[in-house]
Amino acid sequence: VILKSDMQSLEHPIFSLSKVRDMSTYHYEHQGNWLEVTPSSIGRATIYDRDLILYITSHIVRAVNEGREVSQTVRLTAHDFLKFANRGNGGRSYELLRESLTRLGGTRIQTNIKTNDTDEFRTFGLVESASVVRETRDGQMLDLEVKVSDWLFKAISNSEVLALHPDYFRLKRPLERRLYELARKHCGRQENWVVSLDVCLKKSGSRGEMKEFRRMVREIVETNAESQHFPDY
Repeated sequence: VILKSDMQSLEHPIFSLSKVRDMSTYHYEHQGNWLEVTPSSIGRATIYDRDLILYITSHIVRAVNEGREVSQTVRLTAHDFLKFANRGNGGRSYELLRESLTRLGGTRIQTNIKTNDTDEFRTFGLVESASVVRETRDGQMLDLEVKVSDWLFKAISNSEVLALHPDYFRLKRPLERRLYELARKHCGRQENWVVSLDVCLKKSGSRGEMKEFRRMVREIVETNAESQHFPDY
């Protein structure tokens, strides 16, 4: 399966970059596009929770490309997802996956951002529903069924997606992942993309002050200059 993402999630900061529980409501507005994200009972969905959305998106896109019938509800194997997302398969990984499902299902979005060029106001959850359909005797999940939102499914069905480098999952810092997403969306066929730090801060979804954001970006740049670990760019 080729790793795929919908374009809107690449461009706009839907997911939290925080590594601790984020209970704040987040509002974003840029050039007429706006969204408001309200957290679940255990916090706002994070950029690591997004891995599950990427996995589901990738499988739906493959089914569409192969001419198979597709649905908003996808059945998946927990072990296969953990392997795909470069995660361990110990008990803690399964616990974190359960927490991701709760955050994805409980996080609510209001937005005017278009999918399939349809201009409308929408409110939805990142995941409409999720259930464990098979588990071991000691309660470890085996198979899941996840229903993605109409908003996301419409984008996937209309090929509003881009391929990501598989090493995306090897980027450990939340801001690294977000900078890669922005580069992937905006570079296109250009050799480079220039953006002011002010706009980059807004599009990243970082809640820090500009001074801290500048420091983190500089640190990522310097680390990559030494290791070249940042894929594609």
